[in-house]
Amino acid sequence: MGDTKELRGVHDVGGLLDEPFEASEHDYLPWEKRVHAIRELLAEKGLLRVDELRRAIESAGEEEYRKLTYYEQWVSAICKVMLERGVVTDDELGRRIAEIDQRDG
Repeated sequence: MGDTKELRGVHDVGGLLDEPFEASEHDYLPWEKRVHAIRELLAEKGLLRVDELRRAIESAGEEEYRKLTYYEQWVSAICKVMLERGVVTDDELGRRIAEIDQRDG
């Protein structure tokens, strides 16, 4: 039987100790709270299911998965699912991101 690690995605670390893990509580940043609230609202409206969020997070490539924080992964996944569902278009999302970039400089 081959090495089961070959079959694992980057997100599948159950039973593996890859690096130290700190499980302490922390204060959430305002933007993290907003992302969480957005996910809750989208779920309430029937626009996002937990399994869709998880699939979108887990389908990210290894480089993206490792470089993004937990809530950054959520943002990326929410955008991906909203694009897939046609809730927002690439153009609309791009314009909004540009507006935010310009505002936050």
